[in-house]
Amino acid sequence: MALFRHASTVAALTLTSRVLGFARDAAIASLFGTGVVADAAVAGLALPQLARRLLGEGALNGAIAPRLGEGEAAAQRASGALALFALVASALALIAYVFMPWVVALMAPGFPGDGPRELGAVLAGRLAVICLPLAAIAGVLAALANAAGRVTRPAMAPALGNVAVIAVIVLLYLSGAVETGSEVANLAWLAGATVAGAVMQLLVMLSARPEGALAAGLSPAALRAAMPMLFAAGPTLFAAALPQLRFLLAAAAASTLSGGVAALFFANRLVELPLGLVGASAGAVLLPALAAGGRDGTELRARSVEAALALALPAALGLAVLAHPIVAVLFQRGAFDPAATELTARAVALLALTIPIQALEKVLAAIAFARGFGRLVIRANLVALPLGALAGFSGAGTLGIAGPALGVVAASLIGTAGLALALARRGLLTLDRTGRRRVLALIASAGAMALALMLAAHWLEGPLVAGGWHAVPALAGLVGLGVAIYGALAAALGAVRLPALRSALRK
Repeated sequence: MALFRHASTVAALTLTSRVLGFARDAAIASLFGTGVVADAAVAGLALPQLARRLLGEGALNGAIAPRLGEGEAAAQRASGALALFALVASALALIAYVFMPWVVALMAPGFPGDGPRELGAVLAGRLAVICLPLAAIAGVLAALANAAGRVTRPAMAPALGNVAVIAVIVLLYLSGAVETGSEVANLAWLAGATVAGAVMQLLVMLSARPEGALAAGLSPAALRAAMPMLFAAGPTLFAAALPQLRFLLAAAAASTLSGGVAALFFANRLVELPLGLVGASAGAVLLPALAAGGRDGTELRARSVEAALALALPAALGLAVLAHPIVAVLFQRGAFDPAATELTARAVALLALTIPIQALEKVLAAIAFARGFGRLVIRANLVALPLGALAGFSGAGTLGIAGPALGVVAASLIGTAGLALALARRGLLTLDRTGRRRVLALIASAGAMALALMLAAHWLEGPLVAGGWHAVPALAGLVGLGVAIYGALAAALGAVRLPALRSALRK
């Protein structure tokens, strides 16, 4: 089985997409900082961005792939699914367009009464609402491609979508509209960039669809055959959207803080880099393998948990320790001033703690859906999300940006713990003695790496405080040091087996 090789391909392409996403966000931060335009864009474009991310990273795989079948029946269900999801998404887009002021008030309760932020968010949301049906069609095509074993182009589509967004932002900068245009004009440009990204993803997925997948044509029978996929999509989309739902609740809490929504958005984007690698691999590769079952199912589940933690633990601790210099190097230029850096770095340091929690949750959710227990994901988070929202709104008044960030930590921890306990009771989450020893070794290796980074960052405080490009060599050296220390310790303690890793990459 080429599971690891396919997962590595998906992870590499997802990493490319995230790097391009950083370039996009850094450009927006430089142009608008954490001011009115940035706040309004984050709130107004939340739904289109959510649709693009979820459906572009395999969120529909769990609903479509297991129910597709073979032969003519598969072609019929594929055509029905494409039409049905497009119809439902178009209806939702129309509803969102009409009720956008209420949507914005729900997602950013601090905006009503704040004229420029409220009106700007409504405008951006209405201009980009077309992204919902575009993303739905692309998501169905991605699920069909992944079901046929074509994982490369679906994983590549978000990266090319980001290229299209960056191209529009470059045109915005060259046009001079940032300096001479109104806030409305700049928001229209950003909404147009989001639409351009969705169109590009759809075009890539059209080129990746399996041959003959849509040959059956559309009929009432095809729509009826696709209905189970639509009903199954609700739980899978909910599970895939959990990080974004937590962010939306946190952003709602942060909307009472000046620049809070934009700062939380940029912080969340940093956290999503390692988290996206695990999520995309789980959606495109791990879920089909788990659904196939077999005698090695228990071993696969255990190794998937270890693999998620192996990536997430060092990323979390490294990002938490180096939050301020990372934010300064990536974002502090133009309109993104030192005050915006400080605000964003505080959020990053706390949100980073959710990386291993949410990475583990993505693997556990894939296990639950593959074994027919998707309802466990919903149950756990129907409790966790309100508790996290309560913590975020309660803390925003006294802790500032740390309050909403801690709300995300609380919701992630409660939801993942509840899901893990539910799976363990059903015998679907077990680690043998060797597995437990490897997990402890990973924790020890990541902890030692974090301690070394703290000492080294103190020693390099001068270059790091300088910020900008002057801090790049010092920050790069710290990242390299962290990777080296973690890799060496993980190998020495037996947490990572290099011969097995090389063998998996060759398969």
